Amino acid sequence: MSPQTRLRVIDLCLALLLAPIWLPLIASTALVALLGQGRPVFYRSPRLGRGGTEFSMLKFRSMVRDADSQGPHVSCASDARITPLGRLFRKAKLDELPQFLHVLSGKMSIVGPRPESPSFLPYYDENGRRSLNVKPGITGPGAIFFFFQEEADGAGFEERYLKTLLPRKLALDAHCADRLASQPLRTTLLMTFYTLVALACRLASLLPPAEIQRWTRLES
Repeated sequence: MSPQTRLRVIDLCLALLLAPIWLPLIASTALVALLGQGRPVFYRSPRLGRGGTEFSMLKFRSMVRDADSQGPHVSCASDARITPLGRLFRKAKLDELPQFLHVLSGKMSIVGPRPESPSFLPYYDENGRRSLNVKPGITGPGAIFFFFQEEADGAGFEERYLKTLLPRKLALDAHCADRLASQPLRTTLLMTFYTLVALACRLASLLPPAEIQRWTRLES
């Protein structure tokens, strides 16, 4: 069985095993979103998939309508486009729940490089190109690293993201892609555990970036 096939089997088994958790959460979050901020409940955005192909990624809407035309492709905690309810969704990562449907369809994995906007492809270095060897994931080292960084405020966040944060994230994602190819089960379970810990204890907002990079290297 090839590494890609093994990873696909792991994704399906884990997604189905967790379905009693994420399916009710999707339904209840959709209802809260509809009552709290109206339609549209969901937001679709083009993202880079495996091999650099584009796909339409589904999330719960956390910004005002037509937010894409009102600012940059990446946002920080102080972004005025984020709705009050959207801030809550982002804090708890509830906005990412619909991506389990992408896991079932085969467009995404549970663990993998966090997909970026196609407009960022020109900024991809060697690590970035290597990260495209696997499917993007709901979570992964780069996602946990950015979980800390997106809390930062300040003007010029997109420029800082492209010049400083994106290269660090891509290095983590490339390492994750390599480990998924060699140890798909261990890597998936390890990063799923780290993500749950980060969400439960908010460790990603307490640890400095250097420690998060060390924490997410997936070393034995």
